[in-house]
Amino acid sequence: MIRIGMIGTGEMGSGLAGVLAASGAAVATSLTGRSAASRERIARAGVADAGDLAALVRASTIVLSVVPPDQAQSVAESFVELAAGQPDAPLFVDCNAIAPATAKRIAAIVTGAGLRFLDAGIIGGAPRSDYSGPQIYASGPDVAEFDALNQYGLHVRPMSTTVGDASSIKMCYAGISKGITGIGTAMYACAEQSGIQEAFLAELSTSQPELFAIFSRQIPAMYPKAYRWVAEMLEIGSFASADPAVESIYQGFSRFYAAIAEARTAKDRA
Repeated sequence: MIRIGMIGTGEMGSGLAGVLAASGAAVATSLTGRSAASRERIARAGVADAGDLAALVRASTIVLSVVPPDQAQSVAESFVELAAGQPDAPLFVDCNAIAPATAKRIAAIVTGAGLRFLDAGIIGGAPRSDYSGPQIYASGPDVAEFDALNQYGLHVRPMSTTVGDASSIKMCYAGISKGITGIGTAMYACAEQSGIQEAFLAELSTSQPELFAIFSRQIPAMYPKAYRWVAEMLEIGSFASADPAVESIYQGFSRFYAAIAEARTAKDRA
């Protein structure tokens, strides 16, 4: 039986783990130091707690890393420390929103220790009752092994044997989807500050109904996740750094989402 180790028990990680478990895979994670909310999500998903990270790595044939992008390298380094020298060490799959250059740097850390690495980019939201889950693009020498998870409920889309290709498509897609959300949020705020919010929303809903529907869905859902998008915008900027003007756009989005996250934290503490 395939044994999946999930590092990251947020909405996406626990959702993917739940799909795999429901489809017959043996799935475990490490809940050491995790919050009560993470424990509750994992319990609902039917995923086992392997104990600490070392035990999780020993018990797995494939390890998926699904964490905020600014944690991707440290997670990979922890994996290497635990898996190096382990007979039949698991395949490490980085599923994080990182630039191709970051994916290649992390790949060098993993493969430099004699371990296997796969680049994966998740496009879409976490699985839910009315949605079977996102597309997961994958690239790297061991892409065929990860492709087997299509048999366990995931939607894997193999691309190539080149690390960085999957991260590239993730950056392009997220640059549009989260960039649009940022633009909409900014202009909604400007309309409110200018006292013309009612007229603006009436015009947008009439002349741009598709865009209005996107904003109505994505902006409210963005606020609790804004903190995760701060580093992701910097990764997209790095990806686009051949054009300094484009890079600066996403650096601005990073600051914008950081301000939203900080405001939300302050409100929660009040």
